[in-house]
Amino acid sequence: MEIIYFLVAILATTIGATAGLGGGVVIKPVLDSINTFTLPTVNLLSSATIFIMAVVSIIKQLLKKDKINKKSISLIAIGSVIGGIIGQKILRLLVEHSSNINNVNILQSVMLIVILLFAFFYMQYREKFKKYNLNSIILIILIGILLGSISAFLGIGGGPINVAILTIFFGMNAKEATRNSIIIIMFSQGAKILSVACTTGFGIYNLSALPVMLIGGVIGGLLGYKLNKKLSENSIVRIFNISVMLITLLNVYNIVKLL
Repeated sequence: MEIIYFLVAILATTIGATAGLGGGVVIKPVLDSINTFTLPTVNLLSSATIFIMAVVSIIKQLLKKDKINKKSISLIAIGSVIGGIIGQKILRLLVEHSSNINNVNILQSVMLIVILLFAFFYMQYREKFKKYNLNSIILIILIGILLGSISAFLGIGGGPINVAILTIFFGMNAKEATRNSIIIIMFSQGAKILSVACTTGFGIYNLSALPVMLIGGVIGGLLGYKLNKKLSENSIVRIFNISVMLITLLNVYNIVKLL
């Protein structure tokens, strides 16, 4: 099974780093469909893999001195750290108090479908949306908290909604939003992993697949960064849209299977 987990990780993070999806939107539903691990373990495996992907991509960005909106992203990152802790706590409480863990899984899948469809239709009609350039420190941090909470709760990194929010509220194009989204992913997932370490610890999780998934995450982060730099904005949007629709269908399948 390790080769399957490796391939899932490398494919997910390559797409994630290329189109700003974050990788978790692929890893989470795929692991859910395989049904080998518990819900908390799937979330942690997904978060750890996309975290390492984000770290690799950001190191490449720093070395290449890519354009980053430092002020806005720094504030969103602060909010996403807070949100990452909140999202993980909400997930833990729901799992602990739910009489049927499948209900939590269905909730996550439904939320993910809503986010994916919003992102898909936004990318289709993005030229018709009014663009803003937020300067309010409080509003920017609140956006970071919201994005961090959602991504940590779902274990997805939040790439699709990150890209949409960054283009709407910060006037970025798709390529810029993708690069800046990776920074948000790193901080929110890093905070989530730290929260797990400081509360339940890692002993209750089955992390047997983690080493191969982390290796896949590193390779995927490097490949995705190169593709993001080489491909045109239209190509990135096309990859984004195709990926979103396929992942949405997989989530629908997972919901039907659990009902």
